[in-house]
Amino acid sequence: MHLTNQNPKNSINSEILDYPFTDYWDIFIIKHQHPINIALHILGILFFYSLLLTSWILNNPWLLIALPLTQTVGLLGHLLFERSHVDIQDAVFSLRASRCLGLMLLRTLQGKYRQDIHQRLEILHQYQAQKEMHN
Repeated sequence: MHLTNQNPKNSINSEILDYPFTDYWDIFIIKHQHPINIALHILGILFFYSLLLTSWILNNPWLLIALPLTQTVGLLGHLLFERSHVDIQDAVFSLRASRCLGLMLLRTLQGKYRQDIHQRLEILHQYQAQKEMHN
């Protein structure tokens, strides 16, 4: 099964309109390949949890007002380094984006995220080559 850019929430970018992925994690990986974009997303995650922890330790809920700034760090990565599609709901908050960001952090710390990128790119390239052969 393949997806053609029918659902804008699952868009990758303006150049990749047709792809074999049905799981958002696979799409997320394709949208997050540039090392600086990945680093900025991880920085944003660490900033997010640091703010939560600091707010709790200092018993200062006003610090939570700054939580939306943590998303701007990742958005900056997309703006400056990796021009992939950003869904506004995912940028503000969504469970699927939060799950993927957590998984990105974990896989990066395990040293496996680069493998994930290479594996998804290989699947995408094989799919595109197959489509070319059939056209």
